[in-house]
Amino acid sequence: MSFMGRPNTRRNYGKTREAVASVARERIEILIDQAKEMARKNEDLSRRYVDLARRISKRTKTRIPSDVKRYLCKGCGLALVPGHNAKVRLHARSSGIVITCLSCGSVRRYPVNSRINSKKVLRPMKPYIAQTSPFPKKNSSKE
Repeated sequence: MSFMGRPNTRRNYGKTREAVASVARERIEILIDQAKEMARKNEDLSRRYVDLARRISKRTKTRIPSDVKRYLCKGCGLALVPGHNAKVRLHARSSGIVITCLSCGSVRRYPVNSRINSKKVLRPMKPYIAQTSPFPKKNSSKE
């Protein structure tokens, strides 16, 4: 018993937090899917759906998945559909993937790692002093 005769009950916020996060993720996915469908028909409604998804994400402290977040314009808040309102280009050597919004013109760049660099294994260098000479010394006594 605690103060004032009430039993000492602990609230389990962990389970409620998980439940809220799972519902939030479902709602965010639904809103983003609807925003992509409406991007072709009504851009204002698409922006509204993206805005609602971002608000839910902020309020419940759940992240929008990065693969979904890539196709949301930061400039105008529109769901980007490649070929309709977005241009996607691959610049392998310089900047990686470049996604351009065709309604506001904002550009987002995502770096891409090349396979050659990832397979490269760095070997430790031998110190100069420890290297042996490539040619054997001549014996001067045989002459």
